[in-house]
Amino acid sequence: MAVMLTACAAPNRRTQTSGVEPTNVPEWQGRISVQVLGDAPSSVSASFWLRGNENQGELDIYSPLGMTVGALQWTPQTVQLSEGGKLRRFKSLAELTEQTTGAALPIDAIFGWLQGRDAQASGWQADLSTLAKGTLSARRNHPLPEVTLRIQLDP
Repeated sequence: MAVMLTACAAPNRRTQTSGVEPTNVPEWQGRISVQVLGDAPSSVSASFWLRGNENQGELDIYSPLGMTVGALQWTPQTVQLSEGGKLRRFKSLAELTEQTTGAALPIDAIFGWLQGRDAQASGWQADLSTLAKGTLSARRNHPLPEVTLRIQLDP
């Protein structure tokens, strides 16, 4: 997953998906980075295309050439990651994000933040002041390790 999250080019917006109904489903694309500080610091970044909500959706991760190198799908019943022809299942999106980035990300809050709501997540502080310009940043100070999340949306 670390290899897949090193992309930096933005993909072309997709028009159809197989896992999420096509009508009135929010979607975003751009670049995301997660930096985890602590004993084993890590940093990952990727271009992405996100569609859905915290309950059901899809997230595609792209290579610098715009090719899909990983695809996440989730419903209330399943969370799965497809990468390199292999399918992995997880108990939750928090478990998936912890295993792939080094920190469990506040998925419910992230969807709220992307929609301009000051959603609360324990230990996290989000800066939505530049969201109108397509930039979102959030920081978790506790519990440790400290985590910084940055999202740059494509116009």
